[in-house]
Amino acid sequence: MTEDMKMIKPKTRGWYILKIAGVSTLLLVAAGAAGFTPSRGPLAMILKVIPEVRKQSHAAIDWAIASKGDPLTTGDKVRTDKNSLALIKFMDRSIVRLREQSELTVDTAMTEGKFTKFIRLWKGGFGFEFRKKPDEQFRLTSPTAVASIRGTRGMLSGGAGSDTLIITEGTVRFANNVSNREIDVAAGNIGVSSQDGS
Repeated sequence: MTEDMKMIKPKTRGWYILKIAGVSTLLLVAAGAAGFTPSRGPLAMILKVIPEVRKQSHAAIDWAIASKGDPLTTGDKVRTDKNSLALIKFMDRSIVRLREQSELTVDTAMTEGKFTKFIRLWKGGFGFEFRKKPDEQFRLTSPTAVASIRGTRGMLSGGAGSDTLIITEGTVRFANNVSNREIDVAAGNIGVSSQDGS
């Protein structure tokens, strides 16, 4: 026992521990009410880089060269240049193939009581294969659209003022951010979302 602990009477020490536990519980409840979700560790890892891919940690300002096996956590970005490609594998074995001259962010949140993984496309495009899990979902966001996905394969690409979603397996709810118009895009179909709301 340290000198400081010897000076505190056993009954008082127990009281301090209860106070600390109470304050900690209140902080966790307040954080949950504010929509904060604790980090669940790495969301994904970079499975392959061809020939050079860059990564920006959510806490960093500068971009760094990404390597095979690098973990991706909430808020991390991945960027490919001309003639480069990144293969990203999520912990549930879902796959994202980031095409050349593309940039995305991986993120998480609790949405409608479910753990939601977000992939935010800033430019370019990617192919995907998402595995269906009962209490989790993927949401793809781009400058003009949001797609809610469960157990689906396809591709999302962004261009000058519009985004295109191609589905090869499953069905996706595709919504325009401007008009809030939603459509279901089934396998073998294409959805297009434009800046003008169409």
